[in-house]
Amino acid sequence: MARLFSSVVRWVWVLGAWGCYVAVHAQDLPWHLGALNATGVSAPSSLNTAGVKPGPYPVVVAVIDSGVLANHPSLTGRLLPGYDMLSAPYNARGGRSEDFAPDMRDARCGDRVGTGPFRTHGTEVASLIAGNGHDGVVGVNPNAKIVPIRLFGSCNMGRADLLDALSWAAGLPVAGVPLNPNPARVINLSFSGGKPVCGVDLQQVLERIAKKNIFVVAAVGNTYGKKLAEPANCEGVISVGAVDSENNIANYSALDARTVIYAPGGGQRLSGDAPWRVNKLKVGTFDVDFKGDETPAASFRGVGTSYASPLVSGFVSLLLSQRPHMTPAEFFQQLPQFSRPVNPHSQCPDCAPRGLAMRTVAQN
Repeated sequence: MARLFSSVVRWVWVLGAWGCYVAVHAQDLPWHLGALNATGVSAPSSLNTAGVKPGPYPVVVAVIDSGVLANHPSLTGRLLPGYDMLSAPYNARGGRSEDFAPDMRDARCGDRVGTGPFRTHGTEVASLIAGNGHDGVVGVNPNAKIVPIRLFGSCNMGRADLLDALSWAAGLPVAGVPLNPNPARVINLSFSGGKPVCGVDLQQVLERIAKKNIFVVAAVGNTYGKKLAEPANCEGVISVGAVDSENNIANYSALDARTVIYAPGGGQRLSGDAPWRVNKLKVGTFDVDFKGDETPAASFRGVGTSYASPLVSGFVSLLLSQRPHMTPAEFFQQLPQFSRPVNPHSQCPDCAPRGLAMRTVAQN
């Protein structure tokens, strides 16, 4: 296994749940943040902050997803008021509201039994951006603030809901919904599966958002080598593919030369190993009992481009905390200094050969 870091990290400091910095031993950090593993060998990671630390400027990241568990200890002090943008008939609650929590019926699309990936997904994504270090769940930018926007469950979503969710996240007016008091500088979209060509309606909303210098980051999708679909294929979107722990493009990731950047998504392309079973990302999640009661947890569950995307969103927020006036165009221009080559892929030689490089910084 190749060594991908120029320095060994002994300790890193993360913002604790009560607003103070706490030390986390490098061996307790997840592999995707470049910590040492139990054997003392530097674990590879394609994400490397290259010395970028949280700056003095607050940054808001909107997580448009399945909702976020408000009382999760890994997100204490990180959540701002959000909104449930899922409208009827897709919303089992009956329509839009200020309740951004996952719906307990999402697991079975009306059935109250089981957890299901749709229910926990948004909480896990948010923890990768701004996890405060509780139980080893460390976000890329623990100082970031999250605006949770619930858009989907297992019962699908309407296209108008997506357009409205994007607009609301950016602070643009949406009919029948109060104005977002905390417009985002970064919008994370950890989902894919829309049109193979970006629709005019979606592109128009994204262009309105771009005029406000807001960054939109989207997962390319777990399509096992297919081309990009919405929203990752839209102009101006930072499309994110996944690499495994050996810096190979993950076999589940979409393959497309339009992919802007790659970040750790878990999994290894080893014969006989299912990619969903190895090198998962540690996330803040929750378990649900038969009564529907939630128990917050920390677990190595994250595998997929859905989990690579928030690492990039967190990194962008980290840069914005130091450079609050940075524009998406400037980010694209400066991207080479934050990236390094990803191993070539035989089926897509023209795929973007860059992985967002991120290393944790040793503290004296």
